[in-house]
Amino acid sequence: MSKIEDYNKTAQVYNSRYRDTQFEKYKIMLDGIKLKGKILDHGCGTGLLSEFLGEEMVGVDSSQEMLKIRGEGVHSDVEDMPFKDEIFDVVLSFSVLMNCRNLERAIEEIKRVSKSDGFVICTFLKAFESKIKPILEKHFEIIEKKQCGEDVGFILNPYK
Repeated sequence: MSKIEDYNKTAQVYNSRYRDTQFEKYKIMLDGIKLKGKILDHGCGTGLLSEFLGEEMVGVDSSQEMLKIRGEGVHSDVEDMPFKDEIFDVVLSFSVLMNCRNLERAIEEIKRVSKSDGFVICTFLKAFESKIKPILEKHFEIIEKKQCGEDVGFILNPYK
């Protein structure tokens, strides 16, 4: 079974299972950060990040069932997004990268849609750091690293 099928199957119970965990990650990673401009929720799922922030943002996800719960969003592979280059001031990618089939492509896409004066925040399970961090370093300047529960998080500058 693919990751998309997994998320489609668990969409109805996702919020009750993961809301508290995800909200804790958001709190740690977004503490003291002012979000402004056009924001992309990369791998938006059921919309927990939008709920946490209390504001609208563009969401993209590969799971149609998760998007149905969110009520809106762009149904697309997060490794090949249908957005123009340098359109987002902020890209937020919580617990997504470790699920990508082509990790490098997903990271290149995040960079492509990020404005040069914007920033990116991403988290993923700590077990994936040795695989993901070198690719992040190849494409971004790491501004800050934070521990957030079972995840590690990075604040990134899209242009070195």
